[in-house]
Amino acid sequence: MATLSFHASAVTARKIRSAARKRGIPMSRFLRETAEQAAEGEPVSGLGRELEKLAIDGLAFAALARVRSRAAATGLDKMTPRQITAVIKATRHARRA
Repeated sequence: MATLSFHASAVTARKIRSAARKRGIPMSRFLRETAEQAAEGEPVSGLGRELEKLAIDGLAFAALARVRSRAAATGLDKMTPRQITAVIKATRHARRA
């Protein structure tokens, strides 16, 4: 069985624990069932939507970290806003050509 993990704010963690307690099930089971319902396309509760947003935010954060590390490795993390704009314009122009 695969192990999944994600980061949650203290407020969200309290909401998840509270919802699991209300249903009388362990938090891990609550999260698994909520994720399975979302994956099967069943209507998702408000908390389920929050978990889905957390997962998407986590993926976006990981992608941003990769972009930043690649920029640092190539020295592009020290560009001025004007240099960035010039590179974007040149790239767009090249795509059109």
